[in-house]
Amino acid sequence: MESKELFIHIGFPKTATTTFQKYVFPKHSQIDYLRKEGRNVSFINELFYARENSFSKHAISYSRELHALASNSAHKKLVYSEESLTSFSMFFRFSPHPYIFTTEPNSIARKLKMCFPEANNGLTPKIIISIRRQDELIKSMYAQVYNLVFKRFSSTKTFQKFLQYSFDDNKSGFIADSLLYNELIGQYEALFGQKNVFVSVFEELQEDSDSYIKKLCSFMDIDTSEALQILGKKHVNKKSGESGYRSDKRSVAELLSFYKNKYWSHKTFGFANNNLFDRLKNVYVPGKSLSQLEINSDYRTKLRDLYSKGNEALSKRHNLDLQRFGYYFD
Repeated sequence: MESKELFIHIGFPKTATTTFQKYVFPKHSQIDYLRKEGRNVSFINELFYARENSFSKHAISYSRELHALASNSAHKKLVYSEESLTSFSMFFRFSPHPYIFTTEPNSIARKLKMCFPEANNGLTPKIIISIRRQDELIKSMYAQVYNLVFKRFSSTKTFQKFLQYSFDDNKSGFIADSLLYNELIGQYEALFGQKNVFVSVFEELQEDSDSYIKKLCSFMDIDTSEALQILGKKHVNKKSGESGYRSDKRSVAELLSFYKNKYWSHKTFGFANNNLFDRLKNVYVPGKSLSQLEINSDYRTKLRDLYSKGNEALSKRHNLDLQRFGYYFD
């Protein structure tokens, strides 16, 4: 197989990932987007849920699948984008407690590396990681999942309760650990090589989108002018208003499933085989905007203690100037 590159865009969520998944990655002429038109890699679910020792037993077959995709592609640049590859713990679709065997963020990185043995036969993995100020990401994630989950549980039904649950009550630390950017990115650098890891800053995209795109295209070695033309001024999932954060839309099917599981979990209604239920999956209840999601001084101190040293180290290592964008620093 001729030499090819597989760019794995792992998130973080709420850093314009949907914008790139919808516009740039599937439409750029030099890219074969592996999620275009429903395409996917079969083992993505195992990256989230499988224990590492179990995953390792099947890693060879996963590697073969990736090489087959690369061999059958006419492109030299392949992209797979999945924002929750940073840590599935960031997503709480059905409960504040994630359904995952390990809540340790670096586990996904280690499992992903198993798919790329040293003799990789011409397929070079490269990692794209996009970050956002921890306090802003926490607010945006809370708002996005609020209607689906957080408002239904006493421990997370207000933003202050969510902060208490995340940084005081929950001793596993799975939420706080998810935002240790320096540790997670350092793990990917150790596994894949620092030169093969690109860190982009969401706030730079907001401030100067052309500069952001140029840096990304330089790392991927793809045509910058085409990417700029594709993206234009497009940006999906924008926050609504100066201080508001948009929550997820919900399908009627999701709402019915939630209340069925909450109140009649022991009963079977035959939803899975019902044509009407399938149609309701495409009928959406729009999300709303949450405002006044404030982080008080006590929690700002906690966040600074957790993230400032790592942010400073990451900023120096990748020349990111994070302090200018308001990231926590010593």
